[in-house]
Amino acid sequence: MTPHHRLQSYYGYSFESYCTSSSPNGQESQIEATQHAKGWGGDVDTNVQWCSIVKTKLGNDRLVIGGEVDCVREKYTGKPDTFVELKTSLTIRNSQDEARFEKKLLKFYFQSFLLGVPEIVVGFRKPSGQLTTLQSFQTIQLPRLVRGKPGAWDPSICLAWGEEFITFIKSIVSSQSAPAEDLSSPDSKVWRVKFTPGLGVSVYLLDEAGVKEVEAGEERIGFLPAWYLDDLKAKPAQPIRPTSTPTVRPDLPSVVQGWQI
Repeated sequence: MTPHHRLQSYYGYSFESYCTSSSPNGQESQIEATQHAKGWGGDVDTNVQWCSIVKTKLGNDRLVIGGEVDCVREKYTGKPDTFVELKTSLTIRNSQDEARFEKKLLKFYFQSFLLGVPEIVVGFRKPSGQLTTLQSFQTIQLPRLVRGKPGAWDPSICLAWGEEFITFIKSIVSSQSAPAEDLSSPDSKVWRVKFTPGLGVSVYLLDEAGVKEVEAGEERIGFLPAWYLDDLKAKPAQPIRPTSTPTVRPDLPSVVQGWQI
């Protein structure tokens, strides 16, 4: 990462820090309130994050997805209905800037859509990093902003590609793995999936050095924490129960077919 890219990344962290507070309603101590600018959210820390884990389904495949969530509005309810994603982007000055921003919306959309985050707040900034305006977007409405425009992305096409991608991964792994492979066995396999823009996806087995790199000195079985596998082994197997047919409330917009979050 170049120094310029690191600076841009820091702009994003700074925006998150300025927009958030560690306590509900920004209730800071009296000392903090007098020593810092209004809205100050604490020193910028690029090494902390809060993650949400969700279960979802794409086609016939059940998925467990984890992702960072920046903040919540008012208070955490235990559900994603108050989640908010914070983003920064250059101020839109011309049609080229608008096209770039609309292309970025693809990443904004899927990062939040997959986790069920309903709102994205974008801080538009100057090249120098100075914030100019704020705008809130509803995640479910983002595809409509680009629909019908030249080169516009389509969430249905993206989801279809994702389903084919997962099917491909499963076929490769299952063809070279034992039906009941013991994950804790020294002979168990660890795979790496690599996506290269313009080239596609590659799947390959890691050698011993590659596995050690993934473990990063921690007690892991492949990429999974050892305590997680120990916990799974300690629990009796649960039968898979059929899920009920999902329903859509008439007052809420429907999501793309195939997804249930």
